[in-house]
Amino acid sequence: MSSQAESDNSNRFRITLEVIPDDPHDADPALVDAVGRDATDALRNDGYTIEPVYTGQRGGGFLVNVLATAWAQKDLILADGSALITIFTPVVSLAKRLHEAHEQRAGKDAAQQSPIKITVEIDGASISIEAPDLENAEGAIKLAQRFQTQHPAVASQMTNQSKAKLKAGVSKRPPRKRR
Repeated sequence: MSSQAESDNSNRFRITLEVIPDDPHDADPALVDAVGRDATDALRNDGYTIEPVYTGQRGGGFLVNVLATAWAQKDLILADGSALITIFTPVVSLAKRLHEAHEQRAGKDAAQQSPIKITVEIDGASISIEAPDLENAEGAIKLAQRFQTQHPAVASQMTNQSKAKLKAGVSKRPPRKRR
């Protein structure tokens, strides 16, 4: 039984998901929290395991760890860049869920005017994720290739044990127009 648990943990990796206000001095903490909660609820429904992270601080953002399962046969599927693809596949899923939650909470027009800003950081190297990166099935591969191009030294050293962090900046809702 313990060997099964060990093999399950060896195929899992952790991505820290942080949803923060775009401007800490002009924040909408309710929107930040709602986008974080909606995204993690959707991720739970998709089969991801969510672990809260205790920071010791009140307010300011939404922080959780998302446990993702690595491809069991990833080394056979893709020889080069497999660790990148393994990490970017759930990253794309997380980013999609964040975009959907932000659009639902802020409204479609407001989300288009001030879109959520998503950055993925792996072992200290980061790239930003735009909405078009999430629209097609090859999104994870394209992001992995872009990461490899921008950070070749980090990409060559990546493993399933690499530290991955997805940071989303949520803008304050625009004020409603009065009639």
